[in-house]
Amino acid sequence: MRVHECVVWPLTSAFIAANLFVAFFHEYRAELAMTSLKECLVGLATVVRLRMDGTELISIPLPGVTIGDIVKLHAGQVVPADIRLFQTNNLQIDESLLTGESLSILKDADALPLEEPRIGDCLNLAYYGTTVTKGVGYGIVYAIGMNTEAGKIAMALKSRSSAPKRSCFRQIFLVLKMISGLYNTTVLQKK
Repeated sequence: MRVHECVVWPLTSAFIAANLFVAFFHEYRAELAMTSLKECLVGLATVVRLRMDGTELISIPLPGVTIGDIVKLHAGQVVPADIRLFQTNNLQIDESLLTGESLSILKDADALPLEEPRIGDCLNLAYYGTTVTKGVGYGIVYAIGMNTEAGKIAMALKSRSSAPKRSCFRQIFLVLKMISGLYNTTVLQKK
């Protein structure tokens, strides 16, 4: 028995050590992959910056885009803010996020009539969160964050979702009053 224990103990220890090493190695590789994915998901915007020797196109993280920036839009890019377009070349944008329209919309830099058009009719605007499907365009950022059209929709949905919570709390309070006997209503009183 003693010889058997002497052989099994080192093998078991080696197996456990190998298992720990493999687990650590896989965890380390998974952590590297997650870090790489996070860097890809941040998103970049191509903006025009004025330098001493002229203008330059640079890529910056989406949170760095500010009002007044000139942004270059190209195929495959997510629009980083609400942008008024001043130059387009066959620019098409998928606005299904805002309008529900399944087809991409051909954008143009021409001015709109003075009456207020709907979101889907503004052909010289590119909206935050929509996707450029084709072409190239340049525009000036006029709204960021919660001031964008997508942000306004999010605020409207947030205010709607918070209202039922209050009525739910009121209903719970009413039930507690009825159970405790502080709320005196009977079926006949309701009728």
